[in-house]
Amino acid sequence: MVFKFFSRRSAPSSKREKAVAELVKRSFDIAYRDLSLYMCALRHKSAARNIHNNPEISNERLEFLGDAILDAAVAHHLFLQYPQAEEGELTKMKSRVVSRSNLNRMAHQMGIDKLLETDLQATHARESISGNALEALFGAVYLDLGYQKTYAVMLRLLQKYASLDEVAYQEADFKSRLYEEAHRRRVNLRFDTRNFGDHQGVKSFQSDVYLGLEMLGSGKGGSKKKAEQHASEAALHKLNL
Repeated sequence: MVFKFFSRRSAPSSKREKAVAELVKRSFDIAYRDLSLYMCALRHKSAARNIHNNPEISNERLEFLGDAILDAAVAHHLFLQYPQAEEGELTKMKSRVVSRSNLNRMAHQMGIDKLLETDLQATHARESISGNALEALFGAVYLDLGYQKTYAVMLRLLQKYASLDEVAYQEADFKSRLYEEAHRRRVNLRFDTRNFGDHQGVKSFQSDVYLGLEMLGSGKGGSKKKAEQHASEAALHKLNL
């Protein structure tokens, strides 16, 4: 059995179990059946390995499952919501909704970061795994209650905490976001943008973006601005942001 270490419980007993049960009821608005799934979703691999001495009970597998279900749910919603949008546009919409920064922000607003069980000391490390734990919780809901309930929960939370359709349809300023990330990391950001001249009256530019010494992305466009935006988008995707 994949989740053989889980056991069904009718009611939480420990202080931590009560706190997790309250989070699930308050934020997800569901009547859970198996609380141990949600306990596991909030257990980072460092805690599973160093505190429980059992790496198999970390949230990594639930995160993998939740990530896939989230992708499917958002794609399903966008497919129905924007019937005229082409495949490439839908892909960009989905990427903006399920971005790591978006999920981390949602997890923080829901208080998930305060309930993470980790053996990590650094604050920035704890913050970086909040979005992963949210995905693991989605995986827990799916295993506990099925796809339809999970789909409804995801859409409601994305609308409440991330303005789902507004985020999906907005024109993202990828370059500004990349500059913010470079500032946070305290490294230089540089664009190498070249004009390839006109071809039958159409201008063509290519831009390569460097974070420090590493080239993270390339982009092309009919203007310098568009080429740098596309390069920034590629870089953010490589950084999982």
